[in-house]
Amino acid sequence: MEIYRSYYYYKKKRDDAEVIAAIRSAAIYGEGFQKIYMRLRKQGKTWNHKKVYRVYKLIHYEKRSHLRKRLPARVKHPLTTPDGPNHTWSLDFVSDRLECNRKFRVLNVLDDFGRRAVAQEVSMSMPAERVVKLLEKTIWIHGKPVSIRCDNGPEFISLRFRQWCEVNAIEIKYTQPGHPTQNSYVERFNGSYRRAVLDAYLFRSIEDVRNITEKWMDDYNNNRPHLALGNLTPNEFLKKFEEKRTKTEFIV
Repeated sequence: MEIYRSYYYYKKKRDDAEVIAAIRSAAIYGEGFQKIYMRLRKQGKTWNHKKVYRVYKLIHYEKRSHLRKRLPARVKHPLTTPDGPNHTWSLDFVSDRLECNRKFRVLNVLDDFGRRAVAQEVSMSMPAERVVKLLEKTIWIHGKPVSIRCDNGPEFISLRFRQWCEVNAIEIKYTQPGHPTQNSYVERFNGSYRRAVLDAYLFRSIEDVRNITEKWMDDYNNNRPHLALGNLTPNEFLKKFEEKRTKTEFIV
C-alpha cells in the first residue's frame, strides 16, 4: 500500500461524540454558547470552556448577535376620525418588485378625515430625507397637518424626520410595535392600492409604477365611492364639508 506502518496503526484519540451530543441536548432552546456551557457545568460535565467552544464552532452552533434598537415606550393613541381636514395624516410604506426583480417602495400619505390620498411617492429607496421632501411638497399643496400617525420604521424614527416635525410644530403619533390596527385608515388604503395596482400589473420599470399609481390615485380621490363616507368619493366628501362649514360661518 506504500504507506507508513505507524500511519496504518494510528487511532484517532479525539472523540467529540459525547460533547456534540451534550451540546445539542443543551441547545434545544436555541441559546448561545455561554448559556450552553453553564448548562453543561450544572449537569456535572467537566470539559473546560475551550474544548466546549471548539466543538461548538465545529458543529456550527455559533450565533451572530443582532443588536436591536430599543424604542421608547409608545403611548396608544385612540384611532378617531378627525373633525376636519389636515388634522391627522397617516403614513405607511408598501413594497413590490419590478419584472427584473428589483424592489421598490411606495410611501402612502392619507388624510384621516376624508380618507383622501394626499400623496403617493414611488422610489427604489426612501430615506428620511426623501420622506421630508415629499411632506414639504404635499404641505405646500394641501396645507400642514396638526399631527402625523406612523409606525416605528427607520425613516420615521430618524433624527432628521423628528427634527423636521418639531421645527414645523407637527406632533408625531407613533403606533405601538406589533399593533398595525392602530393605523387602520392607511392600512385599509394600502390593501385597496395593492389589490388594484401592485397585484394587478407586471411592472417593467419604475416609471410604469408611477404612471399607473398616479392614475389610480386620481380615480380613488375623484371616482371611487367610499362606504364610510356615505358612498361619496373623498373629494366629494371634502367639498360637501367645506360647503357646510362656509354656510355655517356665513350664518354666524
